[in-house]
Formats: sequence, structure tokens, C-alpha cells
Amino acid sequence: MKWAIRDLLNPVATRSLLYGADPFDLEYILKKIDNVKVKSGKQIQAVWLDEWHKKLSRYDELRDKAEKEGNLISARAYAKLSAQCHYACFMINIEDVEHKREIYKGLEESYRRYIKLCKNKIQYVEIDTKYGKLPAYIHYPDSGRKKDYPVVITYSGIGSCKEELEMLAAPLNKRGIAVITPDMPGAGGAIIHNNIKCGGKQLEAAFDGIYKFIDSTDKLSSTEVGNFGLCMGGGYAFRSTVKRKKAKVCVSLFPLLMNFADQDNIPVWMKRGKWSSYQYSEDYLEGMKKLEEGTHKTDFLMVYSSDDNWMTPEASQRLLDKAKGYKECIHIEDKPAYVSEETIMHAMPVGEQYHWVKHIAADFIATRLKRGK
Repeated sequence: MKWAIRDLLNPVATRSLLYGADPFDLEYILKKIDNVKVKSGKQIQAVWLDEWHKKLSRYDELRDKAEKEGNLISARAYAKLSAQCHYACFMINIEDVEHKREIYKGLEESYRRYIKLCKNKIQYVEIDTKYGKLPAYIHYPDSGRKKDYPVVITYSGIGSCKEELEMLAAPLNKRGIAVITPDMPGAGGAIIHNNIKCGGKQLEAAFDGIYKFIDSTDKLSSTEVGNFGLCMGGGYAFRSTVKRKKAKVCVSLFPLLMNFADQDNIPVWMKRGKWSSYQYSEDYLEGMKKLEEGTHKTDFLMVYSSDDNWMTPEASQRLLDKAKGYKECIHIEDKPAYVSEETIMHAMPVGEQYHWVKHIAADFIATRLKRGK
């Protein structure tokens, strides 16, 4: 056999590290996976979930003890570690939808415990759309007591959740920008609690609902607005900017537009299965063509890689060409570390470089939303 069992978890490992999972915790669990004798996906899944639950149980205990003793810095750190462990469990493509629901509920609860300990205000909101309510958080850069904060809407794609989007929000918060992290159709609480599936009509309604929400509150600026997305969310960010011509900035990290992508390279687990089917609308692929409509003249930054297995450089260039205003492009040349023939993954080539790309992206956004200050 030319590949290790742990290679099956490359996409999950990458996403977990992006969200901030401790690399030593991850390596410990991957070594447990290496010891699996039966080449069974269910067995690998069971070991992965069991080991992460052991980790998160320990972090929960440490969090509660630190909080009780008034050690809030430690309590916050342990609370985040617990949420990161829950997230690693959520990343597994479990076919049992009810089991997936339970895992997500654990992530939601651990994340709520974490944000209560954060110094900046992170507010839970629900955004009305034609197809139901989108659960979301507003990450303020401070106590949230001011008005007219410049605001960025962050987007991710299928398999994601608003809790994961904190990694996009954090560098913007440090630059004085408020950030909305919504569960888009087919993701997180939008699908698990409100049954809002991912499709063209649902996404269009989501964009409209988010902008209506921003315009209805004096907390957020209706003029100093930007869009920031990764993976499928990179395509969402572009389309959302098309719909809001006065948006000041758009950033797409390794954008994925399903109709641009090579369908033969999209893995089977994303096309079929109970969990995948649960997330998509019946007219999913046809409806996603809506994202291709229109263009904008907003300042645009796109980051892409030639090692992207789903979006070829030519496909990425098609999106870049659609932007008609000022634009910049970063080509990631670093080869991905978490990759193998058996686990074709879209996000890794650029995702693995997010630790430095995020600062370029955040500066690009902040320069345009904070009037150069």
C-alpha cells in the first residue's frame, strides 16, 4: 500500500489546523490512527472522535477550574482549545446526520462558553431571509458600544460553520473592524437547525438578508462594507460584492465556483452520501450558476494556487477577469504538505499558507475601510 491511513484525514487535519487545533494534539491522535489494524473508515472515524473527546473533556475540566478560581486568561485559552477539539470532530464527514447534529451542538455550546470569556464583544444574531433565519455572530473589535463600525462579511462554504469563521474575523478585529460571521445556506446552524439548504436561490436570499440586517442597525456602517471569503466563500464574496455595488473591498482566498471547477476532480464524498445530500438543494449545480452573474468595480484581491486540484489556474483567472476595478492577485507557489492522490483537496495549497496570507488580506481590507488610517 503506497499511502498511510492517516492520509485519509488530510483534509480534516488541514482544516483543524487552520482553525487552530494544537499541532501536538493532532499529531498524537494521528499516531493513534496509524495504529488502526483494520483498514476501516468507521474504525478510523471512531478512533478520531474518541481521542478528540478525551482531549476536549480534559480542556473542559481545566476551563471550569480556571474560571472558578478567577483565572480568566487561562479559562479563555482552555475554552478555545475545547472548541477546537469539537471542531475537529465536526470536520469528519459522518453519514449519520443525527450524529452530525449532536457533534455540532457540542461545538456550538463550547464556542458559546469561549466567547463569554473573550475581551471583545461577540454577539449572537439571527438574520432573516426568504428561506429562514441565518444564525450568525458579530465580532466587534472592542466592547461593541460604539456606532457605525466598518464591517466585513465573511463567507465559507459547504461543511463549514460560523464558529470556524473566527479565523477570518480575528485579524480584522485587530485592525478595528467589526465582522459578521454567518452560517450560510447548507452550513452550520442554517442547515442543522433551520434546514436552509445550499442553492442559488437560498444564497441570493442570504446576501439580501445580510445587507438588510446591516442597513437596519446603527452599530454597523452601511457604507464602509467589505466582503471576505475562502473556498466556496470566495465565490460568495465576489457575488455579494456584485449585489452591493457600493461595497469598498472584496477578498477571495482560493475561491471555488462549482461551475468553474473540474467536476471530475471533486471528491465523491462531496457529491454523494447522506450528509452531502442533506446540505444541497435539489437544483444545486444549476442554481450555483447564479454566482457567475454580473461584475463589480470594487477593489479586489484574489489568492490562488496552481496546486489547487479543483480550480485550475485558468478557472481562477476567469474569476479575476470578471473584476473590472483595481485588483491584485497573489499566486501561492508553496507545495502543500497535507496532500496525497487518495485525498484530493481544494483548500490546502492556499489554506496552509493562511498564517501569512491573512495579514496581507486584512491590511488590504483595512486600508479601504478605515479611510487609510
